[in-house]
Amino acid sequence: MSDNLKSFADVLSLFLPLFVAMDPLGVLPALIGMTSDLSKERHRKIVDGSILTAGAVGLLFIPLGPLALSAIGLKTGDFQVAGGLLVLVVALRDIVWDQKMLMNHKNGVGIVPIGIPLLVGPAVFATLILLRDRFSWWEIALSLVLNLFFSWVVFRKSATLMVWMGVTGTKVVSKLAALLLSAYAVMMIRVGFFSFK
Repeated sequence: MSDNLKSFADVLSLFLPLFVAMDPLGVLPALIGMTSDLSKERHRKIVDGSILTAGAVGLLFIPLGPLALSAIGLKTGDFQVAGGLLVLVVALRDIVWDQKMLMNHKNGVGIVPIGIPLLVGPAVFATLILLRDRFSWWEIALSLVLNLFFSWVVFRKSATLMVWMGVTGTKVVSKLAALLLSAYAVMMIRVGFFSFK
C-alpha cells in the first residue's frame, strides 16, 4: 500500500469524492420510479447491468481519460477548472427534474440512464481524473469498485431502503451529497486557477 493510504483521512479523501459524485442514494428514487412496475428478477438484472456498465466505463476512463486530454492539448489545470464548473452544475441540478426527464425510458434502463450518466457521469469522470494527482491508478480503481459495490447493495435493497428512509429521507441525503459535491467542485476550480501560475 502506498504512502498516500497510510492515514484514515487519506482513505476518506480517496473514497468520499467518488461516493458523493456517484450519489447512489440520490439515484435511488429514479431507479425506483423506473423499475417499480417490473418483476424482482427484472429489477435485479437492471441493477446488475447498471453496475457492470458503470464499472466498465469508469475503469476504462481511469487510464484513457488523461490520454484523451493530453491528446487534445489540455493541461490538468484546464480540466480542473472546466471539470469543477461541470461538477458544480451537476451538483446543483434538481434531482426531481432529472427523474421527470427520465421516467419514460424503460428499455435498457440499466445501461442508460442508471449506469450512465446517473451513476457514472460527468462528475465521476472529473473526479477520477483529479484523483490521479494524489493517488495511483489502482488505488482509484479500488475506490471506484468499492463505491460501485456500495451502490449495488443500495440498489439491490432499494425497496427496503425506500420504506425505511422514505422519499423525503432520500431527497435529504441527496441534497446533502449535492452540497458536499458543490464544495468539492469549488475546491477543484480553486486548485485549477492556482495551477496557472
